[in-house]
Amino acid sequence: MKLTTLAVLSEAEIAAIHHATKDILAETGVKILSPRLCQLLKAKGLPVDEATQTVRFPKAILDAALASIPPRIEVFNRDGQPAFVLGDGVPKIAAGHNAVFWLDAATGKTRSSRIEDVARFTRLCERLPQIDMIGIPVMPQDGPKAADSLLYAVKACSENSRKPIYFSTDSKRINRGCIELLRAAFAGNLDQQVYGISQLSPTSPLFWEETVCEAILDTLETGVPLAILPEPNAGVSAPYTLAGLLTMNNAECLSGLAMIQILKPGHPVLYANSWTTTDMRTGAALVGSIETTICRIAAAQLARFYRVPSHTTAPNSDNHAHDEQNAWEKTFSLMAAVGAGHDLIVNCGMFATGMTCSDEQLLMDAEIAGMCRRLAAGVEVTPETIAADLIKQIGPQGESYLMQDHTLERLRSAEYFVPDLAVRGPLATWQKAGSKDTAALARERAAALETGAVL
Repeated sequence: MKLTTLAVLSEAEIAAIHHATKDILAETGVKILSPRLCQLLKAKGLPVDEATQTVRFPKAILDAALASIPPRIEVFNRDGQPAFVLGDGVPKIAAGHNAVFWLDAATGKTRSSRIEDVARFTRLCERLPQIDMIGIPVMPQDGPKAADSLLYAVKACSENSRKPIYFSTDSKRINRGCIELLRAAFAGNLDQQVYGISQLSPTSPLFWEETVCEAILDTLETGVPLAILPEPNAGVSAPYTLAGLLTMNNAECLSGLAMIQILKPGHPVLYANSWTTTDMRTGAALVGSIETTICRIAAAQLARFYRVPSHTTAPNSDNHAHDEQNAWEKTFSLMAAVGAGHDLIVNCGMFATGMTCSDEQLLMDAEIAGMCRRLAAGVEVTPETIAADLIKQIGPQGESYLMQDHTLERLRSAEYFVPDLAVRGPLATWQKAGSKDTAALARERAAALETGAVL
């Protein structure tokens, strides 16, 4: 039996958030700073106050729009071959995305990111079976035009891996440039097959920037799915309570999903979330707090309620070092995301509240991902795995199970997760190998993967 899907909301609590959200969207609405989008929605029957640029969503229209969302998205790799399906109940894990800084493995210092970092990171992702998709890891700072940093990164990703690509921007021009770069790299038909996913975000509380609206309208001319990812900050741009934070995220996300379906019914979308909580002692926005992890579980429940594929961010940490805090925040956040059943989980390789990437962090996060997936897989219970006949055959104080066919046949099965980095064995063995911590082991393995010494 698999791990029971994690839940923090009851059916009644989901209904309460849902009804509050519908009231907010019907009575208050959202501000849309794109006159063109306002007019298109007005033509579809939505109430639009042109003086305040506020659009409201009558409940019947909202319900009909949400009902047209496809429950599954089939995703392809660069070669045009099926990669995976979002919405099939199996969480997919992606690396990146959109950090700025890089922790240099050679110097141990944090510096501005480079295009070569993206290329190397992407090659590592290609060789890591735990990574299903590649989010753009950083906005490299060494390109000829700073405004085009995302385009350089998308090009480097598509050139160095066959895996599907996840990207995000708030610019119509850059968004279209990313799509056209993917079209050029993709061996399939980008108008009919999904190779990349675009993430676009409202601004809290309850409004949409004109550039983001124009990017949405432009993307709807293609077949590229849209992940609508609000980023409300508890106590700053959303209520301080977790229920209020969830409701704000839900209202902002549903406003985007509904707009898309009203304009183009059936366009593939994801219910996405990446809220932050606030450390009121310092004012720091937090992505690795235990409260954001609680919300990840709730968000997966809400997405299932709406029958929409879901996306969240994990593994997340707010620390700037590869240390114990980094490990526990990342493990909690990714385990919650996997255990709650999110369809796409993005952020492997990042830390420092999503501002920094490193090769060793990617390797450590892949290890966490492997363990989370194994935990979620649970225990296979069959007559063969119970092995009652074998237990009776060997009996009390019988021979070792070590050389039994039942053991040998399963040594390379999925019964046990085999780590790449974890230290297992006597103290003397570890000391003889140099007493290396996990970050050092990850650094070595990343270098070996890059040279092809480890496959």
